[in-house]
Amino acid sequence: MEPVGACPALEPEKVMGLGRSIRILAAGGAVLAPLCAFGHAIEFLTARLTLLPDAVVRLEVTADHAFNPMIPDQAAALEALKSPVEVRVGDGWRLLDGLASPAVEFHTDWTRCAPPNLPPPPAEAVHSLVTASWQWSHPEPELVVRVPKGRMHDVFLWQPPSEQSADATRWMLLLAGDVTKGIKVHPMSKMPDWGPWAGLGAVVATGLGVWAGLWRRRGAKMAV
Repeated sequence: MEPVGACPALEPEKVMGLGRSIRILAAGGAVLAPLCAFGHAIEFLTARLTLLPDAVVRLEVTADHAFNPMIPDQAAALEALKSPVEVRVGDGWRLLDGLASPAVEFHTDWTRCAPPNLPPPPAEAVHSLVTASWQWSHPEPELVVRVPKGRMHDVFLWQPPSEQSADATRWMLLLAGDVTKGIKVHPMSKMPDWGPWAGLGAVVATGLGVWAGLWRRRGAKMAV
């Protein structure tokens, strides 16, 4: 689960201001803003990835308009959550909204939105969170995600500890243009292969249905 050019040696707490730092350097130092405007500034969207049975993928992306200096209010949060990433399907890329309709929730539960190894918020912190959730049956054996070029909001993609494979990266920070490596999804469950007995079973089931209908009709006539 590492994007091209990822640096897995970085600790999560050091990543919290990384997106802003890179944008400042890219601008030639023209933007001299503090990396942490608040005690617990979150300068990216968090994206919780859950892989479910039968190739189902759930992605919950959260914007915090209380502690993200780039998202000043709820309207800006909703705008930031309009298909924040794209998913590779076949030879092209699909917007999240093209895969499923999002469910939007307003809440304050930060523990749902970030892995436990991120620095916890101060005791007095009250987050204003908007979470958009997409769930779809993924048509590919692997999930590949990217943040489209030109997007201002970096995405902190992570999996719950219970969902991580032995060789998986726990998290990654995706900047605009970054593409993840393939993340294996759970395969579709296979139906039992009954071979030639499958046709016989269908014939027997149809016969039993017809017999049951005739029996009910006969019983109705006798009752009259």
